[in-house]
This record gives sequence, structure tokens and C-alpha cells, in this order.
Amino acid sequence: MGYNREVYDAAMAELERRRTRAAAAAETARTTLTYRRPRLREIEQEMSRAALRVARAVLGGGDVEAAVDKIKKENLALQAEMAAILAEEGYPYPNLEPPYTCAACGDTGYVNGRICSCLKALLKEESCKQLSRLTSMRLTTFEEMQLSLYPDTPDPATGIVPRRRMEQTIAYCRQYAEDFGPRSDNLLLRGPTGTGKTHVSLAIARAAAEKGFAVVYGPVQVLLHRLEKEHFGRETGNSEEQLLEADLLVLDDVGTEFVNAFSVSCLYNLINTRLLEERPTILSTNLSQEQLRERYGDAIASRITGAYTPLVFCGKDIRQIRARSRS
Repeated sequence: MGYNREVYDAAMAELERRRTRAAAAAETARTTLTYRRPRLREIEQEMSRAALRVARAVLGGGDVEAAVDKIKKENLALQAEMAAILAEEGYPYPNLEPPYTCAACGDTGYVNGRICSCLKALLKEESCKQLSRLTSMRLTTFEEMQLSLYPDTPDPATGIVPRRRMEQTIAYCRQYAEDFGPRSDNLLLRGPTGTGKTHVSLAIARAAAEKGFAVVYGPVQVLLHRLEKEHFGRETGNSEEQLLEADLLVLDDVGTEFVNAFSVSCLYNLINTRLLEERPTILSTNLSQEQLRERYGDAIASRITGAYTPLVFCGKDIRQIRARSRS
């Protein structure tokens, strides 16, 4: 898949940071270990002279093959001696090699001219970060949820005690975040404005990202607008692929976006494709099931009904309560 220059540059910059850290760690280890074990420096000097000895053997004539073979054996013996000393000192890398994050490519991003799996992972991660940066909201945690702001008396219309219901909902979402994996369930967070849907979805997104999963979070209107601009050539990028392939996709405020044939088609494609590929998605919305059906049609509404675990958010607008407490 193609990535824009910003994503590629960010991934390569991270590889450069990794190489720099590895080189610094190796140099620090070399300084410390050669001070404690002077024999290491002697071994390095002897090994560095091997190429010169080979050249002399070739120029000197005689049995060149035997001479070169002898030098190789001596070099292997020196390497083994060095590895033994380093093992005694608890250094895990032989020959004082830099401790690269990716041993396959040495943090260069390429192996034999082909892109390494570590660079592929970085490109995916950076692309997801770029999409998620389209929202200025910071990632939040479950610890910041204040259950005391939810009413602890029954709602006259439903008989539900909001605080009790939200304790259950938040506990479920916290456990979901702790157990999150590539085949986790899809979630539908439904409830009035300001009852914590965005906060909880961001907390889940943060927990999944901290585990190393590729996460895309965003208000649905922002992400669909991005798809529209790329589709009609007003911007470059591969947002659709990233939305489809993210380990976790969080679409916030479903139902607040401008609805047209293109946006409905995009939403259907995201929901349906991710269902088929068993990639977890979280939707948050203020809409009832019937309102979802009226807005998007049976194709989208039935998939959400049949494949998403519904979680009810209730209570009063927490944002307004907090605003009043600060005033």
C-alpha cells in the first residue's frame, strides 16, 4: 500500500532514533567492558588486523588457501573468546554489536532490498496516528471517569439508576480494554450527549494503543470528510486502507455527520468489510436503533444490530455539570 511522505518520513525518523540509541548503547558497553576486561580490546585489535593478514598472504604467494583458512579459524576463535567474555559480563550481544530493536534489518527498514516487517509496522502505526491526530482530543483513561457525577436515584421514565448502570457499563469497558485483542467484540456505545461515550471510547483506544495495536480514533464526520477529499482528489493518502486495516477502529458521534450517498456508502464499506475480516470496531451514537435505520437504511442498521454488543450510557450531560461546578 502507498503512504504519504509525512508518514514515511516519520517512520524513517523513528528508525534513525533506534539506530542512534543502539549505537550509543553499544559504545557505552564497549567503554565499560573494555575497561573491566582489557582482553576485549586486544581481541578487537587482532580481529581488525585480519584483513591485512589475508592481503599479505595473497601477495606472499605460497599456499594462499591454507593461509587464509588459518586466519579464518583464528578469527572465529577470537570471536568465540569475545562472546564468552561478554556472556560472563552479562552482555547479551556478541562482538559488542549494537542492540538493534530489529535484528533482521539492523533498524534500517530493509532486508536485501525488501521492506522489513518492522518498517511495515511503523508505517501502519504512523498512518494511524496521523488519522487520529485529525481530532484534537487527548486520549483519556478510565481512572478519570467520575461516577459521582451520575445521578444515584432512579430515572422517572425508565426506573434505571444511572450511577449503578454506568458502574456496570464502565466495568465492562475497562475489562474489554484490558483483554483487547485482534478478535475482540464490536461495541455500540449508545446514549444521550455528554454521558461519557467519547471518554470511554478514548480510554479503550488508549489501552489498545499502549499494547501495541494499531488504533484509529476519530469523530465519524472528520474521518468520512477525509475519505471524501481523497476520493475526489483534493488530498492524497490512503485513509480508507488504514481505516479498514486498523486493529481497532473507533468511530465517534455516528449520526452527527452530513449524510449523502457517498458518506453512507463509505460507512457501509467500513462496517461490512471489518465485520467480514473480523476486525473490532467501536461505534458511539446518540441515535436509537430505529433512528439508525431511518438514517442509514436496513443494510447498515441490521449489521450493527446483529454484530455489535450494545452498551447503554445514561444520566445527565456530564460536561454541563462540570462546567457549572467550575463557574
